[in-house]
Amino acid sequence: MAAETRRLVVPEPHYTLFNAKREGLPEVIVVNDALLAFPHNDIFPWHLRVSLEVVGLADNGMPSNAECGVLFEIGDEIEKTVLSGVTSNGGANSLFLARSTWNEWRELYFMVHDPEIAHPALQELLNAKEWTRHWEYRMEHDREWEKAGYIFQLFKESGKEN
Repeated sequence: MAAETRRLVVPEPHYTLFNAKREGLPEVIVVNDALLAFPHNDIFPWHLRVSLEVVGLADNGMPSNAECGVLFEIGDEIEKTVLSGVTSNGGANSLFLARSTWNEWRELYFMVHDPEIAHPALQELLNAKEWTRHWEYRMEHDREWEKAGYIFQLFKESGKEN
């Protein structure tokens, strides 16, 4: 029996900015709200979190303006690597979920189809050079998108539900 093939359209990203609190500290989080109604969650069953350590701090564990520039530069490179992966069918391997800054960390969140595409690309990027900031990643199977639940919960709490 042949493997099931489905044609799907990945929605164009659309972003909502939240100024939230997590564990009593400020969190600035940008969420791709186009994924709220995405009907094919099962095709992207892996949750990827990339964490970048913040060095130049302002108040409450948030980065200084100069540090934000460094974090965006590194984060953009990581995001480009993750999102450039394609499946054997030529489809997108990863979806951008959110970017959070909180408690001395910048975190990038993605949902991934095949970890065997994302993992080697991230390993190669991680080992490609000496990074100015420590970063690491963790990928976990999350077929029901439970780890995205915290992020999507922000819409309910703010009344910004689509």
